[in-house]
Amino acid sequence: MRKLLLLSVMLSGMAGNIAYASGGESLYSRIGGQPVVAGVVDQMIEAVAHDPNVNQSFDKVNLKRLKEKLAEQICALSGGGCIYTGDEMKLVHKGLRINEREFFYLVEALREALDSHGVAQSEKNELLAILAPMKRLIVEK
Repeated sequence: MRKLLLLSVMLSGMAGNIAYASGGESLYSRIGGQPVVAGVVDQMIEAVAHDPNVNQSFDKVNLKRLKEKLAEQICALSGGGCIYTGDEMKLVHKGLRINEREFFYLVEALREALDSHGVAQSEKNELLAILAPMKRLIVEK
């Protein structure tokens, strides 16, 4: 079921990227730009960093820096003109032993944050499709 969901999200994201490539407004702008992305990231990180089901991955993490770098990364990936200056995903998550359950918990927190900030379904799907390939860099088998 999750694989089917990821595939459909990726396909819808491809369609959105084609629209952007043909001269449409960037995904970053359609999401709401810096204020919305910052709010989404803040809500998502606060939700997972304080939840005992998954917060072990956030021990000793500078949450302020994490939020800044994640917002910067989303900006860069969604056409907002930012340059991501954070560390490589595989390196950052190495040794944290993040499993699929934890990863999908974070994805759900992201979905909820996007919903609560009024991000439309098509933009939400497009963003998730852009972020989905990072799973292989984050989850340890």
